Amino acid sequence: EYKEKIVRYFYNGSTLTSPKLLLDNIEASGIHNGCRLLITSDKKLLITTGDAANTSHSQNKSSLNGKVLRINLYGSIPVDNPFSGSPVWSFGHRNAQGLVFVNNILYSSEHGPGSDDEINIIEKGRNYGWPDVNGLCDRQNENKFCNEYNVKQPLKVWTPTLAVCGLDYYNHDRMPQLKNSLLLCTLKAGSLIQLKLDATRKTIVDTRVVIKNKYGRLRDICVSPDGRIYICTSNGRNDKIIEITSIK
Repeated sequence: EYKEKIVRYFYNGSTLTSPKLLLDNIEASGIHNGCRLLITSDKKLLITTGDAANTSHSQNKSSLNGKVLRINLYGSIPVDNPFSGSPVWSFGHRNAQGLVFVNNILYSSEHGPGSDDEINIIEKGRNYGWPDVNGLCDRQNENKFCNEYNVKQPLKVWTPTLAVCGLDYYNHDRMPQLKNSLLLCTLKAGSLIQLKLDATRKTIVDTRVVIKNKYGRLRDICVSPDGRIYICTSNGRNDKIIEITSIK
């Protein structure tokens, strides 16, 4: 039986020491385990969890699965979380694989079932619909659920799916054509996609594929303070971290 847990370590310059268990007994599976981690500017740890191949978890606020979780860095529950005594920050997720926090806006990328991969803005206490809603609230049965449960709709969806993965934000002069954009990795077609934002950063105004089918499956992305881009592959063998210093 699979289980997922969150453990904090100290790094002493050469090795990891002093493990401390922060969160335990999260259901896991061979698929849909999420587990993207992010430390926010207010020193909270955000954690995505997948539905662990059990769709009933996502709408159950007593379950830690199918959620974005929020805890303090030492494992306690923040007093301003939406559900008292619970690490649950948002729910109704299937398998969020990317997180980035920019100017007090939290974005996620999430796998759809065969349609409707999503980019979401994650808000405190909100329901994101899964498994009753895929993507937008654009079907009759979905509209009823969305209205009844105040479902937050995604910024963008993809059908067919791209297996959206790592997500970061770019706003550096090194590559000015990427400024004020989310950068998204995908597993299918091994793409790096630019999602240009408007001035409010709450709307995607343009989408451009920067890299496609060059390095295989792309799992995660990191933008350095000096504007370099690092992406890691997820091909199962001979995987690499690739530095992107310029784009065409």
